[in-house]
Amino acid sequence: AGFVLSGMCTRDDFEEESGRFGELAYDMPSYNDVLQSVLSAGILSYRNADDFESLKTVYRKMNREVMFSLDTNMLYDGFCSAAQINPYLFVLVDLVRQEIESALNTKYSPQAISLLKRSAMYEGGLLDELVNQKMKRSRLAAYGALAEFQKIRDQARIVPGVGPGSTDTERNDLLIVQSVKAAEKDVYSLLVHLTADINVADLCMAEGVSYFLFEKPHAIDARDCTPAQAVDLVFRLAVAFGVVKVGPAFIYGEYRGKGSKRESLKVVIRNHEMEGEFVRELELCRKLSGLGIER
Repeated sequence: AGFVLSGMCTRDDFEEESGRFGELAYDMPSYNDVLQSVLSAGILSYRNADDFESLKTVYRKMNREVMFSLDTNMLYDGFCSAAQINPYLFVLVDLVRQEIESALNTKYSPQAISLLKRSAMYEGGLLDELVNQKMKRSRLAAYGALAEFQKIRDQARIVPGVGPGSTDTERNDLLIVQSVKAAEKDVYSLLVHLTADINVADLCMAEGVSYFLFEKPHAIDARDCTPAQAVDLVFRLAVAFGVVKVGPAFIYGEYRGKGSKRESLKVVIRNHEMEGEFVRELELCRKLSGLGIER
């Protein structure tokens, strides 16, 4: 049993609305945010995912070990969680970690929230929860990319960059590719750089680095998902948007007091009867989880 997906949004639904928010339009929900959330939740796949699986089969038949270095965008896409690749086969250039960390500390000022509330057509008061909390760029970095990095950090091989990183993303891309090339002789393996950025793929070609370019889906054409994928999707949308509405519930991916609890959400239900039912169900789920029963 699963969930049916219907009435999915389009790019046009976002482009016109975000323009009303002026200088903060970049922080507004976008179609790409939805697309990345659906991809990260495992509901959609890269368009050439089958080609990568075929390539892995070829690699397994080789006498030489193959390892995979990860571009920064692969961590934002949640690749490590879905790839079914042993983490010890991943290589991470230290510059990737630095790129993620550089995005962690952008926060909403009270003035920015006031501006957003004035521009919002409905429910502007919901945004008060976000004062002095992470902006979209930092939420995606902290609860998406950094979380993926931490899942594999202890088993993956971390290699140094060939030079210091900077705020110039194009220069960082080149340094990461050059660092992968420099690392190949030290890991004694064929090193394949994985990316979803065609510009990075071009750099790999120019520098003589083996690579695989993943092609992101252009549209959300999925029609169903599993319950686990649905829960993951709600989490990822709440992180990307800051807050989402599910039935009578407002679910915050960022809120006062969240701190280091990266996987936590805040749920506000205005219907008192349904709130009581939700609390009972939540307590039951926590008790069952505490039993440590594995499927």
